[in-house]
Amino acid sequence: MAVSLFQHTRWPALAVPHDAATESDLERVGRAARGEPQAQAWLLQQVLPRVRRVTRALLGTAADADDAAQLALLAILRSASTYRGEASLAAWAKRIAVRTTLRYLAGERRTPSAPVASEPDGEELAAADPTNPSEALARDVREYLDELPEAQRTAILLQHALGHSVEEIAALTGVSPDTVKGRLKLGTATLRKRARQEIAIGRRRQS
Repeated sequence: MAVSLFQHTRWPALAVPHDAATESDLERVGRAARGEPQAQAWLLQQVLPRVRRVTRALLGTAADADDAAQLALLAILRSASTYRGEASLAAWAKRIAVRTTLRYLAGERRTPSAPVASEPDGEELAAADPTNPSEALARDVREYLDELPEAQRTAILLQHALGHSVEEIAALTGVSPDTVKGRLKLGTATLRKRARQEIAIGRRRQS
């Protein structure tokens, strides 16, 4: 496992220029693209929470989430020159983090080790089942998700845990919106069926 860029890191206090209050994100990212250490540190501080949320939502282990986050941070630094300010800095960084994590998921999946805690939780995926049986689930939501085909699991997580639209998921995963809709439909139907079956089995055992 690669050494994390952010694990145990204490970010140094940044010496803020006198005109920083009027400096735009676009200008700061531009300075980061030119290799200015202060601007690069600022950029990493801004995007780190969003990057962590993406990798922890899409990957099943803490080790994989940290490794993918490191790769995403490097990708963001390398892509700084492409930021044009047309979208928010958070949205731009999130897209890069999602794409990097999906590539990691496709090519570097490891044997599960320490599970990532709390993401996604039952509330985030409640929309997957209108009856919302999350309080009575026999197992953690992540266990049900891990049993789905990867394409269906990824689509559900991108929509329900990370808030992407069908069109955005299609662009991120390189498939048509209709394919995304099919994956969401099949995946959520499977989740509902398995959860309801186990709930029913639990009730019968209690009776």
